[in-house]
Amino acid sequence: MGRTRHLALGIGCLLCGLTLTLHAQDSTYARRNIAVLTAPEMWGRGGSHNGEQLAARYIHDQLGAMGAQPLTANGYQYYEFAAHKMEGRVEMSFNGHRLSPFWDYRVAPYAHTTHLQEAPVVQMDLSLINDPAKLMKFYDRHAYLIRNGFIYLDGVEWRDKNFTAEQAKEALRSLTYNNPFGSKGILIGVDELPVWGLSSNDTERNYALIYVKRDKMGKRIRTISVDFDNKFYMNKTQNICYQVRGTQQPDSLVVLTAHYDHLGSMGDSVVFYGAHDNASGTSGVLDLARHFCQNPPKYTMVFLFFSGEESGLRGSRYFVEHPLIDFSKVKMLINIDMLCGGEEGFTVVNSTAENTKPFYDKIVEINEKEHLVAQVKPRSNAANSDHYFFTEHCPAIFIYTMGGRYGGYHHFTDTCDRCGMECYHNIMTLLLKAIDSIR
Repeated sequence: MGRTRHLALGIGCLLCGLTLTLHAQDSTYARRNIAVLTAPEMWGRGGSHNGEQLAARYIHDQLGAMGAQPLTANGYQYYEFAAHKMEGRVEMSFNGHRLSPFWDYRVAPYAHTTHLQEAPVVQMDLSLINDPAKLMKFYDRHAYLIRNGFIYLDGVEWRDKNFTAEQAKEALRSLTYNNPFGSKGILIGVDELPVWGLSSNDTERNYALIYVKRDKMGKRIRTISVDFDNKFYMNKTQNICYQVRGTQQPDSLVVLTAHYDHLGSMGDSVVFYGAHDNASGTSGVLDLARHFCQNPPKYTMVFLFFSGEESGLRGSRYFVEHPLIDFSKVKMLINIDMLCGGEEGFTVVNSTAENTKPFYDKIVEINEKEHLVAQVKPRSNAANSDHYFFTEHCPAIFIYTMGGRYGGYHHFTDTCDRCGMECYHNIMTLLLKAIDSIR
C-alpha cells in the first residue's frame, strides 16, 4: 500500500496545481476533487487501509496550496473514538455454496472477527425471544450446536400470532448489542438488506451479526462457513480547520462545513466510495475556499472539514465541545452534505429557526429573481448532519440537493461517474450570492 498512497497524494498535489486557475464555480474543479476523494486508493475514506487519513492529507494540502490560513498550528484538530475496520476477504457459504457479499448478505460493521468452517446453523423462531421459558427449553435442546455455530432468525415471519411486528422490531434491535444465545453469531433473514451504517460501531461485541436474504436460506441449511476480519481499534483522526481573513469585518465569521469521511469497506471486495455522500460536499467547500482565497471576503470565512460524521457526527460534536472559533461572532454556518444532482433544487435543514429563516428567505428571494435552481425547500431541524450541534450556539443550516443523478445511498454504487454535476454551477452561484447578502 505504501506506493499506492504516495501515488494518491501525488495525484492530489498535481490536481491542486492544475485547478487553481479555474473559475470558482467551474464544476471541473469539483469533479476532479471528487475523482481523487473516491479513488480506489482512498478505500471509501474510512478506517480501512487508512483511507480517511489519505483523504485528510489531500484536503489539507489543497487548502495550504490555495493560501488559506490554518486555525491550529498545522490546520488539524485531533481527536479519537472507538471504531471497527473490516479489511481483507469477506466470505460466507451455506452447505458449501458461496454467497455474494453485499448482494446476498451484509456483515454488520461491528460484527466480531469470525473464522468458521462448516459450523452448525440452528433455526429458531424469533417469537421465542419474547418467551423466556420456551427460549430456555430451546437452548437446552440445542446447546452444543448453538455454542459452536450460528442462530438463524427469520426477521419477517414467525409462528406466534401474538408476537407483534413492533415486538419483532424491538427484538431485532436488541440483537445489535446483545447475544442472548451465546452463539458464535446470529443470522437474520430479511427480504431487503439493511443500509450499511456506522452509528453503532463504537462498541466491541463477541459475536458476529449478519443479515442475509431470506431466499438464500432454505429449510435444509445445516452448516455455515464464515471468514472475515474486523478489527476493533481506537481511531485517531482529525478535523481540518482553515480560514480566510475578512478585509472589512474580520471579527465576524461565516462558516462553511462538510464531512470528508465515508463508510470505508466491508472487506476489500466491497468499497463504499461516497461520491455524493460526501466527496461532493467536500469538493464544494474546497471550491468556495478557493474562491475566497482569490476574492478576499468582507467577513472572515471559516472552512471546517469533519471526520466521524458517519459514526455519529463525531467530528462536529468534538469541534463544538472544543471550539476554535467564537460562536457569538458567527453570522451563519452552512453545512453542505450530498451535493450531486440537484435537478429538483435543494433542501435547507433548520431553515425555520428564528435565527436562520431570514437567510433562508434571502436564498429564496435571490432564486425567485434569478431562477438558478428548481426550488429551495425548507425543512425543520434534524440531527442528520454536522450542522446539528452548532444550532445550540449559532445560526446553522444544512443544505442537500434533490433529484438528479447520483449513486445509491450508502452503497458501493455511489461513485464519481454517477455524480451528476449539471446543476453545480447554479447551486454554487446561488450560495455565493446568498453569502454576499449577509449583513
